[in-house]
Amino acid sequence: MANEIQIRFNSFALETNMTVESISESEEKSVKITDIPKTDGSVAEIGKRKSLTITIKGKVYASDYDDLRTNIDNLKAALHGGIQKFTKDDDRFVMAQLKSFKPEVEDRGEMRCVGRYSASFMAHYPFWQSETLHTDTQQPTSGAGYTISNLGNAPARLKAELYAGATISDNLQIENTTRGELLKFRGIVVKGATIEIDNRFDTDEFEVLNNAVDAMTQFEGDFLNLSSGNNLIEYTGVAGATVKLSWRDCWY
Repeated sequence: MANEIQIRFNSFALETNMTVESISESEEKSVKITDIPKTDGSVAEIGKRKSLTITIKGKVYASDYDDLRTNIDNLKAALHGGIQKFTKDDDRFVMAQLKSFKPEVEDRGEMRCVGRYSASFMAHYPFWQSETLHTDTQQPTSGAGYTISNLGNAPARLKAELYAGATISDNLQIENTTRGELLKFRGIVVKGATIEIDNRFDTDEFEVLNNAVDAMTQFEGDFLNLSSGNNLIEYTGVAGATVKLSWRDCWY
Protein backbone atom coordinates (compact mmCIF):
# COMPACT_ATOMS: atom_id res chain seq x y z
CA MET A 1 0.00 0.00 0.00
CA ALA A 2 1.07 3.58 -0.62
CA ASN A 3 2.35 5.40 2.45
CA GLU A 4 3.38 8.69 0.85
CA ILE A 5 2.47 10.97 -2.01
CA GLN A 6 4.92 10.81 -4.92
CA ILE A 7 3.73 12.99 -7.80
CA ARG A 8 5.53 12.29 -11.08
CA PHE A 9 4.85 12.95 -14.73
CA ASN A 10 7.12 10.51 -16.50
CA SER A 11 10.43 11.06 -14.63
CA PHE A 12 9.73 14.68 -13.65
CA ALA A 13 9.02 15.17 -9.93
CA LEU A 14 6.47 17.89 -9.22
CA GLU A 15 8.16 18.44 -5.86
CA THR A 16 11.29 19.89 -7.54
CA ASN A 17 11.49 23.66 -6.76
CA MET A 18 7.76 23.65 -6.16
CA THR A 19 4.96 22.54 -3.89
CA VAL A 20 1.65 20.81 -4.60
CA GLU A 21 -1.22 22.39 -2.69
CA SER A 22 -4.14 20.35 -4.02
CA ILE A 23 -4.95 17.35 -6.22
CA SER A 24 -8.45 16.76 -7.58
CA GLU A 25 -10.02 14.23 -9.93
CA SER A 26 -13.12 14.38 -12.12
CA GLU A 27 -14.50 11.69 -14.38
CA GLU A 28 -16.60 11.87 -17.51
CA LYS A 29 -19.11 9.16 -18.42
CA SER A 30 -20.92 8.49 -21.66
CA VAL A 31 -24.63 8.00 -21.01
CA LYS A 32 -27.05 7.41 -23.89
CA ILE A 33 -30.63 8.49 -23.16
CA THR A 34 -33.58 7.58 -25.41
CA ASP A 35 -36.84 9.51 -25.14
CA ILE A 36 -40.12 7.61 -24.75
CA PRO A 37 -42.81 9.12 -27.04
CA LYS A 38 -45.92 10.57 -25.39
CA THR A 39 -44.78 9.95 -21.84
CA ASP A 40 -42.55 11.41 -19.16
CA GLY A 41 -39.15 9.94 -18.52
CA SER A 42 -36.67 8.18 -20.77
CA VAL A 43 -34.55 5.03 -21.09
CA ALA A 44 -30.90 5.30 -20.05
CA GLU A 45 -28.12 2.86 -20.82
CA ILE A 46 -25.54 2.10 -18.14
CA GLY A 47 -22.88 4.77 -18.58
CA LYS A 48 -19.26 3.96 -19.35
CA ARG A 49 -16.28 5.96 -18.21
CA LYS A 50 -14.81 8.07 -21.01
CA SER A 51 -11.88 9.79 -19.33
CA LEU A 52 -10.38 10.90 -16.04
CA THR A 53 -9.13 14.44 -15.43
CA ILE A 54 -6.56 15.12 -12.70
CA THR A 55 -5.91 18.73 -11.69
CA ILE A 56 -2.92 19.84 -9.64
CA LYS A 57 -2.42 23.29 -8.17
CA GLY A 58 0.63 24.62 -6.38
CA LYS A 59 3.52 27.06 -6.20
CA VAL A 60 6.91 27.39 -7.90
CA TYR A 61 9.80 28.87 -5.89
CA ALA A 62 13.07 30.53 -6.95
CA SER A 63 15.83 32.84 -5.73
CA ASP A 64 14.95 35.64 -8.18
CA TYR A 65 12.73 36.33 -11.17
CA ASP A 66 15.15 34.89 -13.74
CA ASP A 67 15.39 31.70 -11.71
CA LEU A 68 11.60 31.60 -11.41
CA ARG A 69 11.16 31.92 -15.16
CA THR A 70 13.65 29.08 -15.68
CA ASN A 71 11.81 26.84 -13.22
CA ILE A 72 8.48 27.55 -14.93
CA ASP A 73 10.05 26.87 -18.33
CA ASN A 74 11.38 23.54 -17.05
CA LEU A 75 7.94 22.66 -15.73
CA LYS A 76 6.31 23.50 -19.06
CA ALA A 77 8.85 21.43 -21.02
CA ALA A 78 8.35 18.41 -18.75
CA LEU A 79 4.56 18.53 -19.00
CA HIS A 80 4.45 18.84 -22.81
CA GLY A 81 5.83 15.35 -23.37
CA GLY A 82 2.72 13.72 -24.81
CA ILE A 83 1.14 10.68 -23.15
CA GLN A 84 3.24 9.70 -20.13
CA LYS A 85 2.95 7.76 -16.90
CA PHE A 86 1.39 9.93 -14.19
CA THR A 87 1.76 8.82 -10.55
CA LYS A 88 0.44 10.38 -7.38
CA ASP A 89 1.75 7.74 -4.96
CA ASP A 90 4.20 4.86 -5.04
CA ASP A 91 2.03 1.99 -6.27
CA ARG A 92 -0.55 3.25 -8.82
CA PHE A 93 -0.44 5.16 -12.12
CA VAL A 94 -2.46 6.30 -15.11
CA MET A 95 -1.30 7.08 -18.64
CA ALA A 96 -2.15 10.75 -19.18
CA GLN A 97 -1.34 13.86 -21.17
CA LEU A 98 -1.44 17.54 -20.36
CA LYS A 99 -4.85 19.06 -21.01
CA SER A 100 -4.28 22.62 -19.76
CA PHE A 101 -1.60 24.61 -17.96
CA LYS A 102 -1.85 28.05 -16.34
CA PRO A 103 1.17 29.76 -14.72
CA GLU A 104 0.83 32.98 -12.71
CA VAL A 105 3.51 35.37 -11.43
CA GLU A 106 2.71 38.29 -9.16
CA ASP A 107 4.93 41.33 -9.81
CA ARG A 108 5.08 42.50 -6.19
CA GLY A 109 8.51 42.61 -4.55
CA GLU A 110 9.40 39.22 -3.09
CA MET A 111 6.46 37.66 -4.96
CA ARG A 112 8.63 37.84 -8.08
CA CYS A 113 10.34 34.77 -6.62
CA VAL A 114 7.08 32.81 -6.27
CA GLY A 115 4.73 31.67 -8.98
CA ARG A 116 1.49 29.74 -8.97
CA TYR A 117 0.44 27.07 -11.43
CA SER A 118 -2.54 24.92 -12.30
CA ALA A 119 -2.12 21.84 -14.51
CA SER A 120 -4.82 19.45 -15.69
CA PHE A 121 -4.10 16.02 -17.12
CA MET A 122 -6.44 13.78 -19.11
CA ALA A 123 -6.26 9.98 -18.82
CA HIS A 124 -8.09 8.35 -21.74
CA TYR A 125 -8.04 4.97 -19.94
CA PRO A 126 -9.76 6.23 -16.79
CA PHE A 127 -8.55 3.75 -14.18
CA TRP A 128 -5.56 3.77 -11.83
CA GLN A 129 -3.35 0.75 -12.51
CA SER A 130 -1.03 -1.09 -10.15
CA GLU A 131 2.69 -0.62 -10.64
CA THR A 132 2.94 -4.35 -9.99
CA LEU A 133 2.51 -6.49 -13.09
CA HIS A 134 0.65 -9.74 -12.36
CA THR A 135 1.02 -12.91 -14.42
CA ASP A 136 -0.43 -16.40 -14.15
CA THR A 137 1.18 -19.23 -16.16
CA GLN A 138 -0.02 -22.83 -16.20
CA GLN A 139 -0.98 -25.81 -18.36
CA PRO A 140 -4.73 -25.93 -17.72
CA THR A 141 -6.95 -28.95 -18.21
CA SER A 142 -9.37 -28.40 -21.07
CA GLY A 143 -12.82 -27.55 -19.74
CA ALA A 144 -11.70 -27.16 -16.12
CA GLY A 145 -11.87 -23.68 -14.58
CA TYR A 146 -9.23 -22.00 -12.43
CA THR A 147 -9.23 -18.74 -10.50
CA ILE A 148 -7.18 -15.56 -10.87
CA SER A 149 -7.80 -12.34 -8.94
CA ASN A 150 -7.91 -8.61 -9.65
CA LEU A 151 -7.22 -7.01 -6.26
CA GLY A 152 -8.49 -3.59 -7.35
CA ASN A 153 -12.08 -2.33 -7.36
CA ALA A 154 -12.44 -1.71 -11.11
CA PRO A 155 -12.27 -3.89 -14.26
CA ALA A 156 -8.76 -4.73 -15.53
CA ARG A 157 -7.68 -5.40 -19.10
CA LEU A 158 -6.18 -8.82 -19.77
CA LYS A 159 -3.55 -10.13 -22.17
CA ALA A 160 -3.70 -13.84 -22.98
CA GLU A 161 -0.74 -15.73 -24.46
CA LEU A 162 -0.84 -19.40 -25.40
CA TYR A 163 2.14 -21.59 -26.28
CA ALA A 164 1.09 -24.56 -28.40
CA GLY A 165 2.56 -27.85 -27.17
CA ALA A 166 0.85 -29.49 -30.14
CA THR A 167 -0.70 -28.13 -33.33
CA ILE A 168 -4.05 -26.44 -32.66
CA SER A 169 -6.61 -26.26 -35.45
CA ASP A 170 -9.72 -24.13 -34.92
CA ASN A 171 -10.30 -25.33 -31.35
CA LEU A 172 -8.73 -22.73 -29.05
CA GLN A 173 -11.03 -21.02 -26.58
CA ILE A 174 -10.51 -19.04 -23.37
CA GLU A 175 -13.46 -17.84 -21.31
CA ASN A 176 -13.86 -15.64 -18.24
CA THR A 177 -17.04 -17.27 -16.97
CA THR A 178 -17.32 -14.68 -14.19
CA ARG A 179 -17.92 -11.92 -16.73
CA GLY A 180 -19.47 -14.02 -19.50
CA GLU A 181 -16.63 -13.07 -21.90
CA LEU A 182 -15.26 -15.62 -24.35
CA LEU A 183 -12.62 -15.54 -27.07
CA LYS A 184 -11.88 -18.03 -29.83
CA PHE A 185 -9.02 -18.36 -32.30
CA ARG A 186 -10.28 -20.00 -35.49
CA GLY A 187 -6.95 -20.48 -37.27
CA ILE A 188 -4.10 -22.99 -37.08
CA VAL A 189 -1.41 -22.64 -34.43
CA VAL A 190 1.53 -24.91 -35.23
CA LYS A 191 3.39 -26.77 -32.52
CA GLY A 192 5.85 -24.44 -30.77
CA ALA A 193 4.08 -21.24 -31.86
CA THR A 194 2.61 -18.61 -29.54
CA ILE A 195 -0.75 -16.88 -29.83
CA GLU A 196 -1.08 -13.43 -28.22
CA ILE A 197 -4.50 -11.82 -27.71
CA ASP A 198 -4.08 -8.40 -26.13
CA ASN A 199 -6.96 -6.26 -24.83
CA ARG A 200 -4.91 -3.02 -25.01
CA PHE A 201 -2.79 -4.18 -22.08
CA ASP A 202 0.55 -3.17 -23.63
CA THR A 203 -0.66 -0.50 -26.06
CA ASP A 204 -3.85 1.37 -27.01
CA GLU A 205 -4.46 -1.12 -29.82
CA PHE A 206 -6.28 -4.46 -29.81
CA GLU A 207 -3.82 -7.13 -30.97
CA VAL A 208 -4.12 -10.73 -32.13
CA LEU A 209 -0.79 -12.24 -33.14
CA ASN A 210 0.05 -15.75 -34.33
CA ASN A 211 3.77 -16.13 -33.79
CA ALA A 212 4.13 -12.32 -34.01
CA VAL A 213 2.11 -12.14 -37.27
CA ASP A 214 -1.20 -10.26 -37.31
CA ALA A 215 -4.11 -12.71 -37.14
CA MET A 216 -7.06 -10.46 -36.28
CA THR A 217 -9.21 -11.98 -39.04
CA GLN A 218 -9.06 -15.36 -37.29
CA PHE A 219 -10.19 -13.97 -33.94
CA GLU A 220 -13.76 -14.30 -32.72
CA GLY A 221 -15.53 -13.15 -29.56
CA ASP A 222 -14.44 -10.84 -26.74
CA PHE A 223 -11.19 -9.28 -25.65
CA LEU A 224 -11.04 -10.35 -22.02
CA ASN A 225 -11.23 -8.29 -18.83
CA LEU A 226 -11.10 -9.16 -15.15
CA SER A 227 -13.77 -8.07 -12.72
CA SER A 228 -12.79 -6.91 -9.26
CA GLY A 229 -12.09 -9.94 -7.06
CA ASN A 230 -11.95 -13.57 -8.18
CA ASN A 231 -12.48 -14.55 -11.82
CA LEU A 232 -13.02 -18.09 -13.09
CA ILE A 233 -10.99 -18.78 -16.25
CA GLU A 234 -11.69 -21.79 -18.47
CA TYR A 235 -9.48 -23.01 -21.32
CA THR A 236 -10.84 -25.32 -24.02
CA GLY A 237 -8.43 -26.90 -26.47
CA VAL A 238 -5.72 -29.49 -26.99
CA ALA A 239 -3.77 -30.83 -24.02
CA GLY A 240 -0.27 -29.59 -23.27
CA ALA A 241 -0.87 -25.93 -24.10
CA THR A 242 0.65 -23.33 -21.77
CA VAL A 243 -1.56 -20.33 -21.01
CA LYS A 244 -0.08 -17.11 -19.64
CA LEU A 245 -2.38 -14.30 -18.47
CA SER A 246 -1.08 -10.79 -17.70
CA TRP A 247 -2.87 -7.88 -16.01
CA ARG A 248 -2.56 -4.97 -13.61
CA ASP A 249 -5.01 -4.52 -10.75
CA CYS A 250 -7.21 -1.47 -11.45
CA TRP A 251 -9.04 1.10 -9.31
CA TYR A 252 -11.65 3.78 -9.95
